[in-house]
Amino acid sequence: MSSLGMSRNRTTRTGAPTSGKASAHPDGNARVCRGNFTAFLAGSWQSAANAFHTLALVALVLFSQVFASTPAVAESVVITTLEWPPYTSAELPKGGATTEVVRQAFAAAGLETEVRVLPWKRAISDAKDDVTVAAYYPGYHCRHVEGFVASDSIGTGPLGFAENVDAPVEWVSIDDIGEQKLKVGTVLGYANTDEFDEKAGTGWVRAIPAPDDVTNLRKLMLKRIDMAVIDKLVMSYLLATEPTLRGAGEVLKFDSKTLEDKTLFVCFNDNEAGHAIRDRFNAGLSKIDIDDIVERYFAEEF
Repeated sequence: MSSLGMSRNRTTRTGAPTSGKASAHPDGNARVCRGNFTAFLAGSWQSAANAFHTLALVALVLFSQVFASTPAVAESVVITTLEWPPYTSAELPKGGATTEVVRQAFAAAGLETEVRVLPWKRAISDAKDDVTVAAYYPGYHCRHVEGFVASDSIGTGPLGFAENVDAPVEWVSIDDIGEQKLKVGTVLGYANTDEFDEKAGTGWVRAIPAPDDVTNLRKLMLKRIDMAVIDKLVMSYLLATEPTLRGAGEVLKFDSKTLEDKTLFVCFNDNEAGHAIRDRFNAGLSKIDIDDIVERYFAEEF
């Protein structure tokens, strides 16, 4: 708050009696006294009125400044995500590159965010069942369970296969993988491509679920699986930072043929409140440069 300079008013008395002869009327002195007293009362009332007016103005200014300096209660939303570095992580600066995009989009819409990092299935279930949670992210789609609608795109991620350099896989289509009866590592609860997930669901593609990408990469190093579905940036990050994968960069590689450059979304509840927040988020998203935020994030943090 800026300081308010105040000076004390010093009242100067005016109308002091002047010298002169009194009236010859026997009542003359009394009239002079009454006249002076009347003038004194009038001056006193005027001074009091002026002082009250001044105090009222000072009080109004002080109240206005105090009110102006009191921060308004900011609107905020709670959203859930998972440990998926370098996109999202409680351990990364700013929560990861995608979290920074999401925060800035909400901020551009006038909303603060509270991000809760949870196991993926719980991140989704909390967004569905906890009325205080507005959305979860990042999803390749928002059909993991019913009851969600997608935001506009918050970025992309190249999805493909990790493979062992000593046992590369030749494939053109998903059917080729099924025909070769290859064991493909997947992460429990993750969505891949629609075609891959459909054929894995029927058993045509032999999917071997694991709790996380690190487990799949370690199994791939030992050739317990033939390939693993993984995001290219995630694989690069894990090979560079995960102690249990030391030396894996010489054994593993990302296949040159990708499944898809996946679009990422924030998934909002499919109800009136969810649609309203999604619309505000999309409006904020249109005001920011996603690619610039991600590029600056990696340049500054890694």
